[in-house]
Amino acid sequence: MNAREERNESLRASLLAWQDEKRVDAATAQALRAELATPWRSYNVLVQAVFFVLTAIGLLALYFLFGGERPAGFVVGAGALTLAELLIRGPRWWRTGVEAALWLGGVGALISTLPHSGTPEAMLVLAAGAAVVGARLRNPLFGALAAGFVAQYGEKRFDLGVVCALVLALAALALLMRTWQRPSTEWLWIFILVAMPVVGVFNAGEEWRRVTILLYGAFAVICLAAALVKRHHAMFVASGIGFVIAGIKLSPEFPAPLELKLAVSGAFLLLASYLVSRALHGRTRGFVVTPAKLTGADELIEVASALAAAEHAHQAQPAPADGSSAPVRPQDGGGFGGGGATESY
Repeated sequence: MNAREERNESLRASLLAWQDEKRVDAATAQALRAELATPWRSYNVLVQAVFFVLTAIGLLALYFLFGGERPAGFVVGAGALTLAELLIRGPRWWRTGVEAALWLGGVGALISTLPHSGTPEAMLVLAAGAAVVGARLRNPLFGALAAGFVAQYGEKRFDLGVVCALVLALAALALLMRTWQRPSTEWLWIFILVAMPVVGVFNAGEEWRRVTILLYGAFAVICLAAALVKRHHAMFVASGIGFVIAGIKLSPEFPAPLELKLAVSGAFLLLASYLVSRALHGRTRGFVVTPAKLTGADELIEVASALAAAEHAHQAQPAPADGSSAPVRPQDGGGFGGGGATESY
């Protein structure tokens, strides 16, 4: 998939949101969708995840069927990579989940044939494998996975996992300061910028807690400054992650109950939200407040919650004594009207 086709796919995905927000009408959206058509077959994220898991399960079963490790690694790895390339070049499958599982499983099977030394350099081998898959499929998730393996190598070899993770995040921040032709390239830097601070905190030792607070505080300030200049959502998110991690590490310095700390933090966030909304109220240029919109997933969650609550209430209702299916009013309920009301109140 070239850069133009990738941009067209990204615009086609955005058309649904624009149509829901009434930015374009149905006829215009249909015309644009036809204009931006590409020869590639792709699915949404949920379908990709399902096909990825099913394909990965099949590869694992085939791997162990051939005996595992060296003999199976060559056969399954070469077969998976060949099949993935045939699907990409023939039916032109791209972001279906199947080719991603085949490529990742094939590279993983080939890596399993290498000698297991147990040294930290094994992290670099895994990073190289994930980077190859990410580069071939233009998948930012695998690129971020490669960056995570590099951070783990820094932890195991030099005990500098936090520093390596934050350096990678800052490098991604610097690369996000420019505009990229491919959306997948920008998403790669976004994934690294947001994920690496979280990866690094798991390598933070307690004896270096104050240094960790300073590092994450400085990282958050740098991301916030870049976000104010670039007005990029991912930079704001990374800044928030940095401040949250620094706050969590700073929490033991204050001998107060956890409930009090959470209450004060919540009150501070509410106050900050109120002040920001008041400051941006009515603005149409620069930083503005846009109305929030529930997604389809949120609506499904609400419907499922309502159905679950109704089912729970139905199961909790006592069964009639005579075996009939008519509902029974509880003995302590009211005798007039609904909701337990009574005329003798």
